[in-house]
Amino acid sequence: MSALKTRLALVTFGLLVAAQSHAAGFAVPTSVVGLSEAGATVADGGPVSSFSNDPASMVFFPGTRVGLDILAMRPIYKVSNRNGSFDASSNLQLLPNLFVTHRFNDLPLAVGLGITSPYRVNSSWPAGTFGTAQTTPWKNDLRIIDVNPGVAYLLLPNLSIGVGLDYYRSLNATFGPHSGNGGGVGGNVGLFYTTETFNAGLSYRSASSIGGGIDLPNRVQAGVRYRFTPRFATELDVDWNDWSNARLPGYGNLGWKSALAYRLGLSYHLDQDLELRGGFAHEGSPGNGSSIQAGVPAASSNLASFGVGIGLGAWHYDVGAAYALSGNATSYNADFPGTYKVSTFNFGAAISRDF
Repeated sequence: MSALKTRLALVTFGLLVAAQSHAAGFAVPTSVVGLSEAGATVADGGPVSSFSNDPASMVFFPGTRVGLDILAMRPIYKVSNRNGSFDASSNLQLLPNLFVTHRFNDLPLAVGLGITSPYRVNSSWPAGTFGTAQTTPWKNDLRIIDVNPGVAYLLLPNLSIGVGLDYYRSLNATFGPHSGNGGGVGGNVGLFYTTETFNAGLSYRSASSIGGGIDLPNRVQAGVRYRFTPRFATELDVDWNDWSNARLPGYGNLGWKSALAYRLGLSYHLDQDLELRGGFAHEGSPGNGSSIQAGVPAASSNLASFGVGIGLGAWHYDVGAAYALSGNATSYNADFPGTYKVSTFNFGAAISRDF
């Protein structure tokens, strides 16, 4: 058994080193478990942070659960154009996310609340990147908070439905000389099905116009999770993001299109209280030759991830990391032409408790 554990740990670690990964657009991870499995967790339901992907899953877990996830990201943006080659500077970004769910003892009903940071942009292109008329750095900065209450109902012993409201508020929305902050409302709905060996999840999150010249995309996630043994599970997810309506202050419509992402997550319990996770993903590019890439380069890319979960009584601790490397995205936009490339390193830690 120890040899099997060692081999599995090496395989999972190999995914981190050898597999590639991607993150197109300006959506960012909102949970450490999701980060650890390359985002393939819509059919998981186990962590309290699964509420942000599919609110329907929370009705299968009794009592009250609380979780705090803190993620960090450091993107690296590069562009080559007629003015030369330039690297954008970017600060380390900390993204806190809070989750609370409660299942009523005598009712097939659960309620939950998520406060997350689902969208983030931070970069600054040096003076002269886009021509001599640009005499100061061109700053791109955006953080969006989502306050997401939801409710889930058990339709059948193995099937539930969940609905939620998303209230978005933008912070620090600055793009070059342009800025704009605002708030807006969206919604989400999910279905969750579970048996002893098999889970399936389906989730839809609506587009939202939140003011200040910011529009967010529609998103659909579908996934299946299979437990080969009580210790080993794998999940395959497909995400569809409709970036065609995405807008940012100053840039207007980014000229993007919808894009698909394919995600594979793995988890293995070495024992009851120690879990290894890994995954890899590929996201197609929402951009094309006429798209605006200066705010957020949107090339197709590949991602690899790794994480560990530790249970200590009612408390649970998670750590995870992921690295995404894109291909090239060439834009012929008249104001921001060039060939863009991006890589991103994300890591995070989480603590949760059942009551």
